[in-house]
Amino acid sequence: MGAWGVAIFSDDLAADLRGDFRDLIGDGLTSSEATDRLMAEYASSLNDPDEMPVFWIALAAAQWKIGRLEERTKQAALQVIDDGTDLKRWDDSKDRAKRIVVLAKTRAELLSPQPLAKRIPRTVKEANDWQVGEMIGFRLLSRKWTLFRVIGHHSDKGGRFAICEIIDWVGDQLPSLEMIAELPIRKEMPPHGITQFIFQQPKKKGDQSRVLRIGMTTTPVQNAGGYTALAWPHVDDQLASLFDLR
Repeated sequence: MGAWGVAIFSDDLAADLRGDFRDLIGDGLTSSEATDRLMAEYASSLNDPDEMPVFWIALAAAQWKIGRLEERTKQAALQVIDDGTDLKRWDDSKDRAKRIVVLAKTRAELLSPQPLAKRIPRTVKEANDWQVGEMIGFRLLSRKWTLFRVIGHHSDKGGRFAICEIIDWVGDQLPSLEMIAELPIRKEMPPHGITQFIFQQPKKKGDQSRVLRIGMTTTPVQNAGGYTALAWPHVDDQLASLFDLR
């Protein structure tokens, strides 16, 4: 099972569905339109006997909580609760009795009056437009600069992110293009030796001022693949612990 607990959303599939449904509502779709979209995107789950009940129960619970439970989703969820379909994957689990309690509570909730429809804000997705080979200056907390080079992009439901490698250089002022071209890349400290990462651009103005497109382009040392991720507000801690950059 992709579950780490008996709660409805203590499950990878259920958690993904909740997030995707809210995103679609935030994008302006009706509950019915969002359900149609999710049924198409999660067709393989609907055809899987273990995942199908998770799909309907999680979607129904997610819809109810924001006041958008539609009848077909409600009936599908009630059916897999009432006929025991969901419990089949819990037959050999010591938590089966706890899951029964969760399902009973969920069933009662779905049959109760749902809350008024809540406004769901649109999710602002990352839209990185840095070019492959572009050099990005990054100011460390020490006020010194280091350099990232864009080697590709990663796209997912959160948007489009730059994949970067770090130039093995730290200084008070940015170096010349000629110097940059001769510098090697910096590797993560042992044992893993990671050399590239997804970089999430900062949203706070104070952090944005630390990221500078310097108008230089050089040839990447490597192709994108096998990268980790740097995410705010933890970027500085990650650079320090992974690459010994402070």
